[in-house]
Amino acid sequence: MQLPGGLWHNEKLYRDFTFRPLTGAVELAVSEAFYYAITIPDAVTEMLYHTIAHIGSKEPDREMIDALSAGDRQFLTACLAGYLGNDEAWFTVKCRHCEERFDFSLRFSELPVKAAGPSYPFCKPALESGTFTWRVPDGGDQKAVAGLSSDEEACIALLNRCVVNKKNDPEIDIKKLTKHEISLVEESMEAQAPQVANRIQVSCINCFKPNEFEVDPINHLNTSFQRLLDDVHRIASVYNWSEAEILSLPRQRRMRYLELIDRNRGMSN
Repeated sequence: MQLPGGLWHNEKLYRDFTFRPLTGAVELAVSEAFYYAITIPDAVTEMLYHTIAHIGSKEPDREMIDALSAGDRQFLTACLAGYLGNDEAWFTVKCRHCEERFDFSLRFSELPVKAAGPSYPFCKPALESGTFTWRVPDGGDQKAVAGLSSDEEACIALLNRCVVNKKNDPEIDIKKLTKHEISLVEESMEAQAPQVANRIQVSCINCFKPNEFEVDPINHLNTSFQRLLDDVHRIASVYNWSEAEILSLPRQRRMRYLELIDRNRGMSN
């Protein structure tokens, strides 16, 4: 599979990626990311670190996962939802017209994806202050601004992080940029950044009028921590294997052992 943007590392772009084999240990790491991460960007980094085997020729560390663009990280969470068996998701929402509740489903694998622009991960908008090079925001930027209290503060911090200070380039004072200049930078970044559609339009089943809702695959990535521990307990009780041995099993094989245990107890055919 290929990223819509790619990992820019040592002046080279890597786009191919593969997931690790799906074992209980991988599922546990995904679940624990939700429990222990301080922010959503931190959780995404942990989940991707434990589930991605390679990006190009690289076995990514956390720093590389943070260096992935925000759009690539969103794309990977959508792919990961499918890999964990949660590609199809159901939503219960309230119609904004008739205020009746209704259900709809979608597949994250079918969300529209916009590929990166030709100069990705960089852009160079011409501003009144001068022409500067910027890069599109990445996971590290998301983590850095996650705890900031205001959108204005987050915007200034993000722009400061994303400007590329090359040798002999003039200095830029982000705080002196006009609102128009900031808009130009944001538009230029957006043009180059990969994106996954996070807003979809569905019609109410009651009044048939269109509604727009935001969807986020990360809310459907969490595998059941308690269910996984129950699986470990049931298998350990019968086979006397250690937790590490059970978690190292591929998910399909773990499910088969559970079926055999149920069959021997007369709970299935």
